[in-house]
Amino acid sequence: MTRLNRLTLLLVPALLAGCAGQLRDYVGPRGSIVRPQLIRYGFSLPEITCVGDRLGSTLRPRQLRFLVRATSHIERPYYDAERFAPRDFAWAAGALRDDAVDGAIRAAFAACNVRAEPRVVVAAAPLPAGGPIAPRPSVWLNLGAAPSGQAIAVDGASLEQEESARTAWFRMIDPPPAGTSLHAYRLKIDCSTRVIRPLAHRLYDAAGAVVEERDYIDSEQVPSNVESGTVTEIAFLSLCT
Repeated sequence: MTRLNRLTLLLVPALLAGCAGQLRDYVGPRGSIVRPQLIRYGFSLPEITCVGDRLGSTLRPRQLRFLVRATSHIERPYYDAERFAPRDFAWAAGALRDDAVDGAIRAAFAACNVRAEPRVVVAAAPLPAGGPIAPRPSVWLNLGAAPSGQAIAVDGASLEQEESARTAWFRMIDPPPAGTSLHAYRLKIDCSTRVIRPLAHRLYDAAGAVVEERDYIDSEQVPSNVESGTVTEIAFLSLCT
């Protein structure tokens, strides 16, 4: 084998790995690129599906990736200090100064009946200089139920999106009379391998206040595969596909 051929064999896998994210954008529905941000910004499930599909069919993958970047870096809502809403998504996207993106969002909102009227800005209480950003109130979204009847909900305000992973707080909703669990878990979903890793646990009181929170140590972060027909598959499909 010549030196050139050996060099080619070494370079090709590296090049393919570096392009994996871009190649993946052209295979399958493009709406999955932006769907986690729609969850984070408080869209309903029908709106997430509709708006995600519309943007995926209208915008190029590069524009969708820039849109995700622009909306994921916003730490505080603009219109309401308490929670994110679809109009905050449109506002954050404006930072791109891309008329095509703005037009696609307006068209998607209109087609999907998303209400995002501008409102008077509610100023958030000032923080001390250099102080931390206060955590946002939880915004729980029921992602759906498994054949067992158990459902899973995600806190959209906690959602973090990486190239091939999603991290957020989740909790279970059991069939009546049990109802919503008082326990929640911070899970990291690897979209490329269908593996879920638990990172932390929370306990809520009956009023919804956090009474206990603990990060898992390394030995407790035991990964598990997403199993078909379970709530973990619902979480995976909602955030990764």
